[in-house]
Amino acid sequence: MLKRNIQLVFSTNVLMLCSGVVTSLLSARALGPAGRGDLMVVLMWPAIFSMVAQIGLPQAYRFCSAKRPQCVSALFSNALIFTIIMGLLMLAFAEWVIPHLIGERSPEVLRLSRIYLLTIPILMLTDLTRGLLEGARRFTWVGALRLILFGVQLASYIVLWLVGKLTVASATYTMIASLFASLLLSLFAVWHQLRPAWGPRLSELQVTLRYGIRDYPGVLTEFVNWRMDLMMLVGMASSTAVGLYVVALRLADITSILASSVGDALMPEVAASKEPDEATRVVTRSLRLTLVAHLLTLVPLWIAAPYVLRFAYGRDFVPVTNVLRMLMFASVAWSAGAILISGLNGLGHPGLSAFARIISALAMAGMLLSWLPRWGIQGAALASIIGYSVMFLVALFWFMRLRKISLWSCLRPRWDDLPTSLLPAGLGARLSRIAGRPQSERLASIIE
Repeated sequence: MLKRNIQLVFSTNVLMLCSGVVTSLLSARALGPAGRGDLMVVLMWPAIFSMVAQIGLPQAYRFCSAKRPQCVSALFSNALIFTIIMGLLMLAFAEWVIPHLIGERSPEVLRLSRIYLLTIPILMLTDLTRGLLEGARRFTWVGALRLILFGVQLASYIVLWLVGKLTVASATYTMIASLFASLLLSLFAVWHQLRPAWGPRLSELQVTLRYGIRDYPGVLTEFVNWRMDLMMLVGMASSTAVGLYVVALRLADITSILASSVGDALMPEVAASKEPDEATRVVTRSLRLTLVAHLLTLVPLWIAAPYVLRFAYGRDFVPVTNVLRMLMFASVAWSAGAILISGLNGLGHPGLSAFARIISALAMAGMLLSWLPRWGIQGAALASIIGYSVMFLVALFWFMRLRKISLWSCLRPRWDDLPTSLLPAGLGARLSRIAGRPQSERLASIIE
């Protein structure tokens, strides 16, 4: 089941990545570094406001719907009420504070930023319903609602590009339409797959809030860690610098696609596991495979970086080559940490995963404040490497301590880690038999 879910999520993420790269390329070509930076200023903050207003409930919904499927009706009803109340309150707060967060921008950018704030309730309800679907392991539908988000955006960008009307304003309205389409599909998916009845329940809200609040600091700091560099750039740097950095981030995200896929499927699978040893094995194997995959992709991407920037985005983006390479290393550390964070959450320890992300956020904030004014976007990339590494090491420490395993047993590559179904006929079975023998016998078998 885990393998199938990972394949579904991975396939979806590949398509999303391809769509994201194309839309990033089109917007970069049409808007240039400065216009691309203005678009990021408009699009970034509503997702953060939405996450703040959710109080960790999407993660709690994943956990509770995986553990107690009979509570889906109460969870869904509570989600609707919660979104109406908290969404409107956060929308009012965001309207008041947004001018102070985006720095000195043009009147059009400020106007578009305020319009895009209307997506806050849409983002909130979509995340909660997606949490229900992921907890119930309906990953086909989760993939569909993600694909429609990027599909509408991609199709609209292509049309706007062809008619010469891809601007910051038209891109903003396209994103609003994409988010609304994703919300409608998520509501239909929950109704079709889970058949919730109307039945809000205060006791169920209390249960989900207890879980969510424990993980809430970690959810916020994970997102802040992931995009703290960009958040500070938006407030302190020029639109041109932001635009260059955004392109580097988009390309560096290619190396984190596997970890995102595994992490999305891993948490509900671990939560539903009945055997502690099986849960440990699933997490450690996922971690090892993720690290190996990253190391294999890092070298060719490192070499190709300047050529990709030159031929895909244009000469104006070539100066960001070194930043892109640094962000690739940051992506490796983030991906490894994300696997462990999902494992800790699935084992019912959201507080420990939150602790790892908080420590990471504090470390990254200090370095950004020091390095960003001095070294610009290169300082932001270096701070990301250090911050993500801290998250990975702290999460690894808590996971090993909880499961009572050593670093060697956690990270040591094993033959049975290989996806034997992808190997030539007979070789997978032979490697599986070799993996079960003593070390001296394994070596002899390999030599044969």
